[in-house]
Amino acid sequence: MNNKWHWLLNWAPERIRVRILLFGFFCGFLASSFAAGGIGAIINRRAEIAEATWIGPVIARAFEELSRMPEERRSIAANNFNRSNSVLFNYYSREKIPDNNSEYFIDLTRESIISLYPNIRLGMDGAHPRSKLLLPDYPPEDLTAHLTFLTSAIARHDRPASLYLRLSNGDQLVVNSPVYWRERVTEVQWLLILLGGMSFSAVLFILGIRYLLYSFRYLGAIGTGSKIGRTEESNINKDSPLYNFWPKEAREIVDQLYREQEEKTEAIEERTRMLTAISHDLRTPATRLRLRAEFIEEEDLRNKILADLDLMLSMTKDAIDFLKGGLEAEELEQFDIVSMVQSICDDFSDVGMPVTFLPIEYPTLRTSGTVFSRHEKTVSLDGLLKGYMVGRPRALKRAITNLVANAVKYGFQAKVGLTIEPGLILIEVNDRGPGIPEAEMDNVLKPFYRLEKSRNRETGGSGLGLSIVKSVADSHRGELELANQPVQGLSVKLLLPRSLDPDVSFAP
Repeated sequence: MNNKWHWLLNWAPERIRVRILLFGFFCGFLASSFAAGGIGAIINRRAEIAEATWIGPVIARAFEELSRMPEERRSIAANNFNRSNSVLFNYYSREKIPDNNSEYFIDLTRESIISLYPNIRLGMDGAHPRSKLLLPDYPPEDLTAHLTFLTSAIARHDRPASLYLRLSNGDQLVVNSPVYWRERVTEVQWLLILLGGMSFSAVLFILGIRYLLYSFRYLGAIGTGSKIGRTEESNINKDSPLYNFWPKEAREIVDQLYREQEEKTEAIEERTRMLTAISHDLRTPATRLRLRAEFIEEEDLRNKILADLDLMLSMTKDAIDFLKGGLEAEELEQFDIVSMVQSICDDFSDVGMPVTFLPIEYPTLRTSGTVFSRHEKTVSLDGLLKGYMVGRPRALKRAITNLVANAVKYGFQAKVGLTIEPGLILIEVNDRGPGIPEAEMDNVLKPFYRLEKSRNRETGGSGLGLSIVKSVADSHRGELELANQPVQGLSVKLLLPRSLDPDVSFAP
């Protein structure tokens, strides 16, 4: 294992419950931090806005004092009203008023019976002042009250601003407040940050829990045969750092599954070897018995002995083929299912068996009428779809052969249909036999199960035909469906995906 994982593995708890609790606590702490920071910033902003109201009386007093002073003393006296960076005054005579073309202005002058009530304008950098904040429904007559309201309303803009007060002689007093009239994060922005942080914490918690539970999802995927289990099974082993990072419960399950899988594989291999050896050993005495049976003069007895020998060897061969079918790893390849089904039906027909290969069915496209023509037309896609698929051709040929042979043997005839769709192949075999009781539908798929009454089988059969077909269908991730026809006969449907990999597509 890579050394860079040692510190993480030593720190991480082994139990999944403790990991979830710690990660949940971390995400909760993160969400609480965003919430506390956002709410605290909003409260602090409102406190600053409320605190800015004290500037109003200062500005009113400065304006009133400067209005009563001689003009030559106003410029020097204006600096005496400065309060550090909280409020700054600049006095300009009417000849030296600077141009402020870069600012957005709004007139805040109010009608008043007070003769000293000034002409007031607001200039703001980078944005238009919002009149709804600056013009109250009930404007105060008193200059101090009006300026107190304005200082708070200006602070709510969260942008640098300047207040211009024009005296009666045309001079101008400019007021700035770098502390309260400044660029700051707005209340809406803080709310968005708060909600975004809490949403991020929730998403992080969900993704983290999914990652913490990934080991159990992987184990479930292996059991169901889904894509994650198939594609990553070879990438995760007991020696990888990822496996060692799994919680203790998941590692215990993996160890148990590996042990059971090894025991199961070993038992199946031992059983197959034993039956293979028995089958091989039976061939020699069976051959000797066949030779000795030829010397029996009584024909009926000789034929019975030979039939029993053939039955014994056939049953042994079927058992060996069924057991090997579960272990054989036939390579996937692309082939034409139409040619395969056609050749199987031709082989049965050539020996005189009642097997019929029905016309291939393709999906159709129905066109509707238009304003130019009311004619409706159905177009078949047989020219666009081909019968190619990816699978195990030898196993599928054996399965289809079993279905056709069963239909001929126990249903007196076989009608084989083939439907080709863009992502699916449907093979349907119908017969005219007595069918299968509904209660026995699941049992006939079990290995070595013989349905004597429903099929009236006098001879042969080891009860493996449908079991082999079911095994092949499962290996292709397909389905095998049995259904009695309304009047008479059994319908067997074999549904197969055209590819075991959903990313594979077939060109027309």
